[in-house]
Amino acid sequence: MGLFMAEGDLVARFARRLRLFDANADGAVRHRDVVAVAERLIRGFRLDPASTGAERVRVAYEALSLVLVSDYGDPARDAVTGTGLAAALEADPRRTAELGGRLARADAVAVRECLARVGAQVKAEQVAEVVVALGAHPGDLPVIQRVLERDGALLPLASVDRVFTDYFAGCGDPRLYGSR
Repeated sequence: MGLFMAEGDLVARFARRLRLFDANADGAVRHRDVVAVAERLIRGFRLDPASTGAERVRVAYEALSLVLVSDYGDPARDAVTGTGLAAALEADPRRTAELGGRLARADAVAVRECLARVGAQVKAEQVAEVVVALGAHPGDLPVIQRVLERDGALLPLASVDRVFTDYFAGCGDPRLYGSR
C-alpha cells in the first residue's frame, strides 16, 4: 500500500467506519446507534458508569453523532447513510479531514478510557478488542491485532490516536477495523 490513497478509497474507509455503527444493518446510522456504542464500551470494559472516563466516552460519541447527522445526514430522519456520507465527502473533499479527525478522536478516547486501568503501555491485542467492541467483526480480531502490531506488541496508550488518525488520513493500514 502506498503512502497516499485515491480519494475514493478514503471515502470508502469513512463509509466502512460508519457501517460499524449500524447495529441493525438497515443501512442508516441514527443518533441512538452511535451513543449505543458508548454504552456498550462502558459496560464491556467495566468502566464505572458515573466515572469521568465513562463520561468522556459518552461525550465523544454524542458529539460525533450530532455532527454525523447534522452535517452528513438527514436531521429530519435522524439518520446518515453510507451513500449520503460518500456524496457529502465527494462534494467537498476538504470536509474529509475534519470528519476523519472527529472519528479518530472519538475512537482514540474509547481506547484510552477503556484501557486506562491497564497502564501506560497496552498490548495490540487489547486495542484490537476495543475495535471489535466498536463494531468490527469478532472474527477479524487477529487481522486488527496484526495491523496494530506493526508498531510493536506494546503501544503507548497516550499516542494510540495516531493509529486512528493515520487510518482516516489514508496512510494507515486499511484493515484497522477488520477485513469484512
